[in-house]
Amino acid sequence: RALTAATVAAALEADAPVQCTGDARDAAVDRIAEALGAAPAGADRGLLLRALKGPAMRAGSRIAVRRRRALTDAAHPAAGDILRYLARGEGARRGLRDQIAAQEPPVVLLGHSLGGIMALDTLVLDPQPGVELLITVGSQGPFLYETGALPSLAHPAPLPAHVPDWLNLYDPRDLLGYLGAPLFPGRVADIAADSRQPFPVAHSAYWDNPDVYRAIAARLP
Repeated sequence: RALTAATVAAALEADAPVQCTGDARDAAVDRIAEALGAAPAGADRGLLLRALKGPAMRAGSRIAVRRRRALTDAAHPAAGDILRYLARGEGARRGLRDQIAAQEPPVVLLGHSLGGIMALDTLVLDPQPGVELLITVGSQGPFLYETGALPSLAHPAPLPAHVPDWLNLYDPRDLLGYLGAPLFPGRVADIAADSRQPFPVAHSAYWDNPDVYRAIAARLP
């Protein structure tokens, strides 16, 4: 596990994140362990991991504090794009409206991260009758709304009736993905999609997760 984690960490430091799935990562750990002569995965190894969980969590917290700059740098591109959109977003919304108008209904809007913010903003500000479903993935839209920073809707105003059904996918480990249902009861369906990846890799790991595609397919009109 340490060797696998070190490999992933080295890739992150080199600005080349390893986008493997959680299952692939676990398979790599098992192969390495067997090659090094470790006992097969089972009760003994599980007991050891549980015994180490507390100290490991504390050590992980200290490492995160020391590596705050690296974590901030990793999240910076998404944060920078969002800030730019909040300051000057009308051009992006106009482009999205033009794209919607060019499609045959029913239209499904699927937006990841900033794309989800743009889609939500556009639908709130300008009704789009052809759009039947909004899907956001790893979106900060609910957070911006709750903090009063969403351009289209001031908290605690309710979600307008003309906004279509909203499916919101989030990863519990993605620090940039937020829940919508607590803020808009009955209007948003939050679905967890755990990639088992650490942040910031978790923010872009949705597209390697079969659960994401299953959740989307189940809601397509």
